[in-house]
Amino acid sequence: MASDALLLGSWEGDRQQLAVAQRSDHGDVDDLPDDLRFQVHVSRMIRKRENQPGAETSGAAAFVLVSSDEQDKLRVGRVFDRLVHTGTRRLASRVHFVTAQATSSALEEHVDDDNDLFGRVATLGYDGRPTLLYVPSHGESSLSFYPKGMGTDDGLREVILKFGQVTEAEVHETLQAIYRSELCTPDNMGPTKLWKDAAKGFPVEEAERTVQQMIRHALVGRFLWCTIRQEQPGKSGRTDLEIVDDRTGKQGTIYHHALLELKVLRSFGSTGNAYNSTTIQDAIVEGVNQAHSYGTANNSLLRMLCCYDMRSDDVGDDVTFFHIKDRATTLAIRLKRWYLYRSSQDYRDATVDRHLAAVNAVATAAPPAALPMTATAPGKRA
Repeated sequence: MASDALLLGSWEGDRQQLAVAQRSDHGDVDDLPDDLRFQVHVSRMIRKRENQPGAETSGAAAFVLVSSDEQDKLRVGRVFDRLVHTGTRRLASRVHFVTAQATSSALEEHVDDDNDLFGRVATLGYDGRPTLLYVPSHGESSLSFYPKGMGTDDGLREVILKFGQVTEAEVHETLQAIYRSELCTPDNMGPTKLWKDAAKGFPVEEAERTVQQMIRHALVGRFLWCTIRQEQPGKSGRTDLEIVDDRTGKQGTIYHHALLELKVLRSFGSTGNAYNSTTIQDAIVEGVNQAHSYGTANNSLLRMLCCYDMRSDDVGDDVTFFHIKDRATTLAIRLKRWYLYRSSQDYRDATVDRHLAAVNAVATAAPPAALPMTATAPGKRA
């Protein structure tokens, strides 16, 4: 008798893990930190509300991140709305106490001036909690994130509510930001580490997966209206990261904005085993082929190979991609590379060297200064 089991092909070895994998209605962000999930869900809630006829265009609102236990206590003497996430409820002119999932709100009205929201939240004793300040408008509404609470502007940043085409420049800007803030040196990294022993050049065992998670967090924070998919299986293999919009269009419409294939280039493995140049070049070729195959299968508009270079020497983009540049151009694969320094001192030295090289290049390219004319008396040689 033929088996009814789904054929998993090359993923057959993962059948047991797939069978017990957790499913969630909020599966695209449920494993992320609370403050990031909070931003995602509140911004999605606001977009749902603004798509409703007669949505409010004035009256600021504060969304304060609290725990489930705290929200239960805050329900006393306040309205508790369990349908706030649907977009059918008024959000404006209110103070909302929500959990990271933002499916319900313990709320109170706020009819005073928008600026008085700061004072009200402080009076309630919650001006040190992560908060989103929403200011609806006839034009473009604003959403501001106060990571340390409304009691300080430290870390304040704008959350983008406007959705649309994801551009290469926006993706690159986001990748640059995470590189500068967390990846460029070991000192910059938070609790998540990429180096097992930076002085020796040994990366952690699962460097690719670690980079993938850090990049995913950054993309989620930038493109809140999108789903950042990772490790999606297909006939040609598993994608690393995809930026897709499956929420803002018509029902069933999915926009595949970008596909990112990630590679970590290294001189050594986590145990100190050396990687030769051929192995590294083969990995880059494989990355270009994967970006093309996965991008074609998913109709991704933008396809990128992103290399995070942990090798002993920074040989530059031209040398790194010399053997693959023509292939990548033909296949329309964008090649990006970031070099990870082993110490802050190395980073500073490299920054100075680049500055001096740029100055010297300008000086070399400049035309020679004209020699000054020397006046001579008639009948005499100069």
